[in-house]
Amino acid sequence: MNVRESSPPTRAVAAYRMDIIRSALRAAIVAVAVVVAGCVGGPTAPAGPAAVVEKLDITTRRAAFGGATFADVGGYDFIAGVATVRIDPRHAANRAVVDVELAADGDGFVRYQTDVVMLRPARAAAASRTLVFDIANRGNKLALGRLNDGATQFETAAQAGNGWAMRQGHTLLWVGWQGDVPLGNAGQIVGTRFPVATQRGQPITGTSLEEFVFDDSAPVSNAPLTYPAASLDPARATLTVRARPEAAATVLPASAWRYVNASEIAITRPAGFDGGAIYQFLYEARDPKVMGLGFAAVRDLVVFLRSDARDGSGQAHPLNDIRYDVTVALGISQSGRFLRDFVWMGFNASPTGGRVFDGAMPLIAGSRKSYTNARWAQPGRYSRQQEDHFYPGDQFPFSYAVSTDPVSGRTDGIFARCRANDTCPKVMHLDSNLEFWQARASLVVTNGAGRSVPVPDDVRLYLMASTQHGPATTPAAGICQQLNNPANQSTMVRALMAQLIDWSRSGKAPVASRYPTLDNGELVLPTRAAIGFPDLEGLGVNFPTVVNELTIVDDSTVPTRPDPAKRYQVLVPRTDPDGHDLMGVRLPDVEVPLATHSGWGLRKTGFAPGQLCGLNGIYVPLARDAGERAAKRDPRASIAERYATRDSYVQRVQAAASQLQTQGFMLAEDVPRWVERAKTQPAILALPQ
Repeated sequence: MNVRESSPPTRAVAAYRMDIIRSALRAAIVAVAVVVAGCVGGPTAPAGPAAVVEKLDITTRRAAFGGATFADVGGYDFIAGVATVRIDPRHAANRAVVDVELAADGDGFVRYQTDVVMLRPARAAAASRTLVFDIANRGNKLALGRLNDGATQFETAAQAGNGWAMRQGHTLLWVGWQGDVPLGNAGQIVGTRFPVATQRGQPITGTSLEEFVFDDSAPVSNAPLTYPAASLDPARATLTVRARPEAAATVLPASAWRYVNASEIAITRPAGFDGGAIYQFLYEARDPKVMGLGFAAVRDLVVFLRSDARDGSGQAHPLNDIRYDVTVALGISQSGRFLRDFVWMGFNASPTGGRVFDGAMPLIAGSRKSYTNARWAQPGRYSRQQEDHFYPGDQFPFSYAVSTDPVSGRTDGIFARCRANDTCPKVMHLDSNLEFWQARASLVVTNGAGRSVPVPDDVRLYLMASTQHGPATTPAAGICQQLNNPANQSTMVRALMAQLIDWSRSGKAPVASRYPTLDNGELVLPTRAAIGFPDLEGLGVNFPTVVNELTIVDDSTVPTRPDPAKRYQVLVPRTDPDGHDLMGVRLPDVEVPLATHSGWGLRKTGFAPGQLCGLNGIYVPLARDAGERAAKRDPRASIAERYATRDSYVQRVQAAASQLQTQGFMLAEDVPRWVERAKTQPAILALPQ
């Protein structure tokens, strides 16, 4: 007979409350034990190791990038395999993993498997002894897109991009951590096989919530479930729809949806709701995976691969011919949120002593964390103004320094646990403009009640001014009102990564933070008048009337319920008359503009019009000359009024790039790239030579 926590809908709230309380207690209280990382342990702590890599099977080893070579380093190898890891759920270093004790095998240990992928110099002697760990984003390998202007696959020379990371001799590592990304396709994605929690050997069931925003016009849409349904009886589930997050939910009849199978439902669009409507599905799920093992997987494999440890059979691991002096983690978007959680929960403390990562770069994470270490967790969820408001993962703490939150009354910080045992990494936190609108990035430096919070000496904060979450390859509108934003970020990311590695290796201080603050008047309320954004309504550009707000939420209900009386103040950066961020690192796209770039964008008619448009910003080209500007009543100076000739535009770009190099925000090799790019910009071709 199944062990059942609840039987929706009558006991859904009670079951969900117990799940949340259990998760919160373990993550917020038991995680304190992680700081000892097995070095001290309580009286019941086992004497054995926290984790043992029982086996590392290398399944692929071949030349990467079609055999291309990189300066003095030479060629690179692509290596892929599967690690089988055994952890002790009783060990202090593992107790913070929610439900870990409910996944033990008969011998009392928990076992999981994860894909392991590595790019490393073919000649060990050519390696820089620097390990760059790219935290996979939904299983995808994103690092080379930012560090090399490269690709997510490594088959051809062109996919290496400019080859920056390879020319340095760095090793790149990926390890699966997301429990709902499957194992075994490491050539494409990096996944896991995590165990399912059971209660006394019987299946666990409980209430789970799914949310869907389809952003299409299909009359019927299929939607996957993170966890399989315990019953296919439609009476044991509820589907609701609303147009906006703050709107009251409409309960849909059973005829509006059906189970395709235990892991998928089909929804028929109800009358009166457009493509941006929010559907919530509350159902009885079964077989919760121990998603928090993702934190242990990252910790355990990095510790193993940077050491001379032996596997469970006593064999030295097959990749130990390169030893690493410094290890840095790069987390992009979802992975940046995971990285902030990793540090906050104390997992940067190695069970064998010292740090897992010497340096960390959370990129475009804003003030959020992740929904990973909980029963019925959904690591892919993240709050935006229209989407995913009803999940954990975006509550206090927000900043790295320990502070007392005036809204919740709690005292905490991302660095609270690692400060206790000196395992905090050097941190470079990078955000785009979008993170201020959609990810409440202002809470990284403010307390949400009109006061600044300190930034620790071992943290640097940078705004990639006027960029969106990730640059558009080609501006397009999609479901948004305006073209999305192609402004470059990678130039800045690789320059700062070089400094993060030096900072972590030798203590050489990097360039100072460049991030808007409240004290200097650089953060303001999200109104056009306060920001100083130009009036472009004559060009069809509507300014937002919304921002992704945040309140304290009541986690005892399902879905979680916001408390409007306990609201955080969300602020955004001020702009110049072109609409570009005044504070931050202004790369040449912004400093020498041919268009207005911003991180916010709005949804168009048919897709929740007027709401913020996901992760997309705007790109509004300048008028070609004074005549066009006057005809369109555009308040911004035209291209011809700014740049008399093509050469003058190119010279301005070169000057801006050279200045950024001097300041430390651009590598010398990138300056001529910007100059060559400037010469081919279509918008300047009408200017005289």
